[in-house]
Amino acid sequence: MKTTTVSVYAAFFFILVLSVSCRRDSEAPDVAFQKIEMCMESLPDTALYLLKSVPHPEKLRGKSQADYALLLTQAMDQNYVKFTSDSLIALALNYYTVERGDTAMRAKAQYYYGRVLRELGKDEEALSFLSSAKEMFGKIQCCKMFAMATDEIGMVNRKKKLYQESLKNFQESYAIYEELKDSVGIVRAGQNIGRAYLFQNNWDSCYFYYNNALELARKKQYPSEVSILHELGILYRSMGELKKSERYFLAAYEKETDEERKYVECMSLGYLYIQMGDVENARKYFKMSVNSSKEYTRIDAYNNLYFLEKDIDNFEEAITYHEKADSIVSVLDEVDSLELITELQKQYENEKLRSDNLQMKMHRTVFLFCGTIVFLIVAFYMCYYYYKSKNHKKKIAEIESQIRDNEEEIKRYQQEMEEIQELKDQVLEENRILEENRMKVGELNGKIVLLSMQNKTLSGLLKELGGELTVGPSSEQYISAFRLLLAIKEGTLRGKLSDGERYKLFSLFDLLYANYVTRLLDKAPLLTKRDLEICCFLKFGLTNEELARIFQTSSDSVTKAKGRLKGRLGISSQEDLNAFLRDF
Repeated sequence: MKTTTVSVYAAFFFILVLSVSCRRDSEAPDVAFQKIEMCMESLPDTALYLLKSVPHPEKLRGKSQADYALLLTQAMDQNYVKFTSDSLIALALNYYTVERGDTAMRAKAQYYYGRVLRELGKDEEALSFLSSAKEMFGKIQCCKMFAMATDEIGMVNRKKKLYQESLKNFQESYAIYEELKDSVGIVRAGQNIGRAYLFQNNWDSCYFYYNNALELARKKQYPSEVSILHELGILYRSMGELKKSERYFLAAYEKETDEERKYVECMSLGYLYIQMGDVENARKYFKMSVNSSKEYTRIDAYNNLYFLEKDIDNFEEAITYHEKADSIVSVLDEVDSLELITELQKQYENEKLRSDNLQMKMHRTVFLFCGTIVFLIVAFYMCYYYYKSKNHKKKIAEIESQIRDNEEEIKRYQQEMEEIQELKDQVLEENRILEENRMKVGELNGKIVLLSMQNKTLSGLLKELGGELTVGPSSEQYISAFRLLLAIKEGTLRGKLSDGERYKLFSLFDLLYANYVTRLLDKAPLLTKRDLEICCFLKFGLTNEELARIFQTSSDSVTKAKGRLKGRLGISSQEDLNAFLRDF
């Protein structure tokens, strides 16, 4: 019995130690990550370098893995590294949401998950996570992160063309940054408000916020000064004040220190000089742009030079530029194929890593569950064994006491019999007394027999119970757009597109053709929604008859609409619009 008790306690102790050790390992604090987080704001490039220098990050588990994923995503975001997948930040979000993350860390994980989704073009999903993060930051009064989340929501609403909503978001974050006296945030929010007014053609308000942001950026010597100058150039170009626009574009060009970004300013100046009719300066800046290391910048530069030379009947030069643009496009097609294969392989590896992590988590959960079940079974068995043992000991003690009492009674009765026997001769004369004594002796004899039999029975029961007389007491957005496009092609869709359908369609074409819709708007900001729809359908290869059927009009009306579209795009009436959009 003692051996069984020792075994049970040993098993219980082993399970308890194992569960405590697993818990301690999974929640071990990582001091290195805390130091990296401290230098994240002031030295984001150093933080990114340190995080990428962590050896074997794939072996991290639990809180360490979640902290690493969140810090690396934050460092990549602050260093403007392009996100290609949400698998990394999903590890942090899953831990802080499902496991044991506090409100601040969960809000931070949701904010950066929304940032990544926005970069990946999943605006609806991003809006949900950003709104949730904003609500949590508001509850814990984390003002700066609240303002940052509000900024991101405003950018999503602006992309969805909800300009009034986005303006409210930017104004809300602007007010918070002013309270915090955060000059970087004030410049960023002011620039965003200026953009919101720019999209609504509200020139005065647009200029007011741009000008305030520019003055503060110049005072603090922020690099955002260049982008504000560039956008002021766009503002005055949109207003038709080309000379003022030229002044701001040139200032942005002179202030820009990044060689590659200078070429972007060159392109803007080239477009502006075309509008101004200054062929020489347009040619000059477009030729400067062909030195860019970005293929698409060079393609745009060559194409613009092609149209420029073609318009002045310099066909030999125009053909040369066109051939150069085509050669770069051919090379890009091959590179895009290789990049697509690489991207698919990377996605496969990320999904595999995520699957492995989930599998390991499942194994750990199963282990803890089984350990808990075993612990409960052992605990139940120990309780049952203890209760049963206690009852047995109690019964044994009662039986032992009863036997001792019976033996004392036997001795007393025997003594009485001896005394009676001694008095027998003295009371012969008294028949009545003798008779009584005889009757008493018989009665006592019967009691002795009865008690002896009872003791025999009790001794047998005691033996069965294992006791002895002397014994003591003793542990889905793009799929929907494709279906919509196919329905349009097959002629099963009738009537005008809704804003939601149009947004899905434009997002799809931006994805398929390198920001196709965005580039069209950059080239011709005055294009209407119907113009953009026609451009997308022509890019997809629809005929005039199919367009007439979609818009429920005649083929002649479609031809006239295409003629108007040529004028807005700035191409000649003799040029083939279909070919232009196909190559755009």
